[in-house]
Amino acid sequence: MPFNKGGNRFWEVMIITEPSGNHQQITDYLIRIGIPVPFPMKHVYCYLFRMKEEIVLVDVGFPTEAAKRYWEDVLEELSIKPTDISKIILTHFHPDHTGLIGWMQERTGARVYMSDVEARMIKTVFGGNAKQAEATYELFGKHSVPEPLLTKVRENVLFLSNKVNPLPEIEIFQDTYLDSPEGRWSIKTYGGHAEGHLCFYQETQKIMLIGDVVLNKITPNISLWPNSDQNPLKSYFSTLSQLVEQDVSIAYPAHGTPIVNLAQRAKEIIEHHNERLAVILTILESNKVAYKITEQLFQHKKLTDHQWRFAIAETLAHLEYLVKEKRIQKISHGGMFRYEL
Repeated sequence: MPFNKGGNRFWEVMIITEPSGNHQQITDYLIRIGIPVPFPMKHVYCYLFRMKEEIVLVDVGFPTEAAKRYWEDVLEELSIKPTDISKIILTHFHPDHTGLIGWMQERTGARVYMSDVEARMIKTVFGGNAKQAEATYELFGKHSVPEPLLTKVRENVLFLSNKVNPLPEIEIFQDTYLDSPEGRWSIKTYGGHAEGHLCFYQETQKIMLIGDVVLNKITPNISLWPNSDQNPLKSYFSTLSQLVEQDVSIAYPAHGTPIVNLAQRAKEIIEHHNERLAVILTILESNKVAYKITEQLFQHKKLTDHQWRFAIAETLAHLEYLVKEKRIQKISHGGMFRYEL
């Protein structure tokens, strides 16, 4: 059985041309806005709440000229002046969700909010220094990733860091709800894809804005990175188990089509990761280091340097989960790591 029935959005080759944007009225006060991104998933979906006394924006998109043009066009079409937006909430620190934050905050004057852990991560990764790039270089080096791939990975992290800068002042989002014209939206953090990913749930209408936590047809990337959750797959299993029990009529993800059976989709993703864990245990009979295990896991794909970074980090997430569950051992020798059954 293939590792990922629908593919993983980080594994595909970046495309050159960008699509136009789109938007959809979900309720009288909530709009889903597809901002174009130069990746195969084509759009990142941001959300605009038109409340009685304020307009709240959730996520902003990746920094491209096409994205900026579409924001200007869609706000004009909706008869919204940028300064009407008083609050911007970022679901998590990844650049396809946050990359335009400096540009958007400058035009709106809005206050910017994130969960505490994601606010820390955006400053660590996109704070205008090489901290995360060097930490990733060091981590991957300990798992036998060869040069020049190590150097290319470091350059890739630095490139994305520069895309998000400069960062505006970011405040910690401490509220647990938003009051809308048709009822309260509860707000909760979910781990796995990002350590403090914010999601929004409307109990009366049973609508969920789920971001990258669960996607339709493709699976979110679950990776181990420096300065973040060191057992993200365990966190993600916990998240998926919670969502299996959540009463949701429709979930709106940040990429792709809405999910009409969230519990079933969460179960499918649990199965997907369990299958990958089983395959890794088989690979460990002959390959002992993370880089070689990644090579075998993804031997059917031609990966770019950008994709290699996520492939290695996702392999590490699965290996570290197995270590923490005491199903395999992690052995250090001379500053290098290997894994043993």
